[in-house]
Amino acid sequence: MVAALELREPDQIPLMEWGVHPSIIESLCPGADGFDFVEQMGLDGMAVTGGHVPGHTTSNKQLYIDRWGVKWARSAESYMPIEGSIKSLADLEAFEPPDPYDDVWIADLKRAVERFKGKVFIDYHTRCDFMAAADVRGFTELLVDFVDDPKLVHSVLSMISDWYLTVARRAIDAGADAISLGDDWAGTQSPLMLPAQFEEFVLPYFRRGVQTCKDAGAYVIKHCDGNIWSIMDMVVDAGIDAINPIQPDAGMDIGDMKEKYGDRVCLAGNIDCGYVLSDAPVDEVVYEVKEAIRKAGPGGGYIMMSSNSLHSSVRPENYKAMVETTRSFGKYPLRA
Repeated sequence: MVAALELREPDQIPLMEWGVHPSIIESLCPGADGFDFVEQMGLDGMAVTGGHVPGHTTSNKQLYIDRWGVKWARSAESYMPIEGSIKSLADLEAFEPPDPYDDVWIADLKRAVERFKGKVFIDYHTRCDFMAAADVRGFTELLVDFVDDPKLVHSVLSMISDWYLTVARRAIDAGADAISLGDDWAGTQSPLMLPAQFEEFVLPYFRRGVQTCKDAGAYVIKHCDGNIWSIMDMVVDAGIDAINPIQPDAGMDIGDMKEKYGDRVCLAGNIDCGYVLSDAPVDEVVYEVKEAIRKAGPGGGYIMMSSNSLHSSVRPENYKAMVETTRSFGKYPLRA
């Protein structure tokens, strides 16, 4: 993992995933939890979160209100935010975020460090800018604020940045090897905002996040689904070590990414978790994995991952084929 992040050739292309649905874990490793899954599948890296966003096991309630006062509705996979807690500047001025020094935020990380430090690369998956702000303000409301109330946008983002980077520094001190910043900025066609708006409102806080984590001694992986070609220069210039997930069905061709940015940033991902991992026959999975290796593997700087996560529709046999193909064909020197 370290060799790949430093754009060197490792012994083989490393494997990791951000998230794995419990049903996939149970199918491939009966009786295992997420940590057991990493060990039994022989993954090189793992991601843990601080519970900033409710997940599969957070609650059985249809509606859930988190520590930020954000209201979430249960979905097929986990939860989706439906109402923010900050309705106005007055709300923000009176708002008290949860305590970033509460150990609940890094409890799973500490467990991972105790079990895997020095054996498996440990990533702490968090946020520091747009999507975290959209949760507390409301997604539509924040985008409208870009035009109608820039002061409120910066005020919310400043609060978000301070809080999440405090937690990120704690995670690094506790033993995280990397911080992945997971605010999504784009849909499948384009970013959710104009590039000029991204540069004005989001980029300053993203740059701060990258620099803060690197100064604290961690690698930085940027996770953003969707088509981000129009802002990619700004993202790479911020100093990230890796970009993920390079979503293929959003027009993010990993060969083009390798050609344009492969000498500056590690590429992580690109195996389609929609059709390929969920519906395709195994031989097509094998083909796609080999293609990703062929395009992104030469010279190092590539981490094999899905194009988002192993959600509940992923076929376990397809993911197993992805792992086995990477192990067989991802050894350096790569086969022609």
